[in-house]
Amino acid sequence: MKKNYAIGLGLGLLLAGFIYSCKREEVSMPQSGVSGKGATSNFARSVPGSIKLNYGWLQFQSLEHFQKEMEMLQQKYQDASKLSQWEAPYDAAGFSSLRKFYEDNDRDTSDNRRNLTTDSLMRSGKILDCPDSWFATMLSKDGNIQIGDTVYCFRGGTKNGESYSVPATQSPAIAGGKSPKFLPGALPHDTSFGLPLPVPEWVSGDGPDRPSGKPICEYPSGLMPQWWGKVGGDMYRDDNGNPFPEHNGREVKLNYHRWRVGYIFYASTGARVQMLKDTRFAGWLSNTYADEIVMEACAKGKVMIPGIPLISWSNQTSPGWPSFNSYAENKFEKTMKWTANGFFNEIILQHFNFHFKVTYRGQVVDREVRQ
Repeated sequence: MKKNYAIGLGLGLLLAGFIYSCKREEVSMPQSGVSGKGATSNFARSVPGSIKLNYGWLQFQSLEHFQKEMEMLQQKYQDASKLSQWEAPYDAAGFSSLRKFYEDNDRDTSDNRRNLTTDSLMRSGKILDCPDSWFATMLSKDGNIQIGDTVYCFRGGTKNGESYSVPATQSPAIAGGKSPKFLPGALPHDTSFGLPLPVPEWVSGDGPDRPSGKPICEYPSGLMPQWWGKVGGDMYRDDNGNPFPEHNGREVKLNYHRWRVGYIFYASTGARVQMLKDTRFAGWLSNTYADEIVMEACAKGKVMIPGIPLISWSNQTSPGWPSFNSYAENKFEKTMKWTANGFFNEIILQHFNFHFKVTYRGQVVDREVRQ
């Protein structure tokens, strides 16, 4: 396994270097959009701070500007349920984030709901599935964000994560609903440098193991396989084999997953636990609250940026159990590592241990994944 990992890593670096040499002109485009010239200034809205709002999406002056704001977001709003506080002034100015769209779309919690849930829209490819709530906070509901003079467009329904970088001069066309794929100057980008790492099909397995009692940062031997997207499963019963109590007569499940995603200039990996209710007609709805959700996680790996040596990283939730907990919540998540770079970065996972304990109406699920 180590041999295969080394070979795969070597091929990835070789391809990354090639892409770097081919894309240098693309990431060194003049910053005309930042100066406010051209079409991008026509629909600029006044919002607090240095971030602008153009054509319904956020505009950052530079990648460094984006990195600084994302770092603040990760530190100040570690609880993803509080991200709406950061969005508030932009929301008032007309910005609707992808994260907020997810939330608003599921605001109808009635049992006779007919409109598709966010979960169903993601599965059918009608909207972008962005498991990283912090990045989804920066994206518009249509999956757009502008950095410097480039608009990045992320769309749902693409198995290889194909996305586009488009000159900001094409902003009116993007805002008008034209596909970025066919716009002048648009460049396609495949997740993981176009390597064959498809988004995993969502299947329910046997579930994770019972807790081993080992320290969360004690990793098994051998390196874990690589994947892109979300991996995990659904659990319908507690540790005693009893089904979860129904919510207004509807089946309830616990979903656990880890994500590893890359969005051209941004990549991240993290974990989430979530309670969902079957709406029968519209899909699964996240409005069923657990009594308590506790998680701990420890992960390590490499950050790959074309043209420079691999960067090692390791991270864990606050030491000690319970280390990270939430009460009366429907979901709980944690970003373990994020990175942003104009030369297309990737996170390579070497190990990822994940332990979660959920109490739902007095019933307990206590499980872990070690890779």
